[in-house]
Amino acid sequence: MKNIFLILSVLTLLCCKAQTENVELSFEKTDAPLKIMESFIMNDSIYVTLLKPYRVKVKSNYSNDIKLSEISIGPDNDGASDLGKYLIFTDKEKLAPYPRGVKFSDFEIKTFDIYIGYKMFITNLEKNDLLKNSVFLEENRERKVYDLSKSEIAARFFEQKITDDIRGYLSFSFYNYENELGLRETIAVE
Repeated sequence: MKNIFLILSVLTLLCCKAQTENVELSFEKTDAPLKIMESFIMNDSIYVTLLKPYRVKVKSNYSNDIKLSEISIGPDNDGASDLGKYLIFTDKEKLAPYPRGVKFSDFEIKTFDIYIGYKMFITNLEKNDLLKNSVFLEENRERKVYDLSKSEIAARFFEQKITDDIRGYLSFSFYNYENELGLRETIAVE
């Protein structure tokens, strides 16, 4: 009888530990400027990436180290990328790829400031309206990037072009050293 009680106690503790070990994601818009990145120009339109700023807080509820292996964005919550619509850039002084290999110690919280990019064609007229009062920031792989914070129509334009059906899901993939398993946590882009 004592053995059964001991086994049940151990199983209960293991179940409780397994239920509490996870990764929590929270997502918010930031006051960083809206940006636009030009890709290639055609006769009457241009292929651009509209960049919206967000902050993601990642909290590890694991008692051991985990490592961030990938950040992706896709149309659904299975983590599949749809590069036709989305790109992800971190917001440093300049646009850069997302950080890889970031380690989280037990119960650690880290914050990532990112830009989520929405690729699309816009007319030359729309581009000219967006770039009025904009500030040239950088050239990223031969693509010009502009700060749209002083553009009078940028916020309205973003809301019209980036509808709920293309917002998608942000997925973080981790590697758990203790049990050598991959983990994935997904959150809807707001």
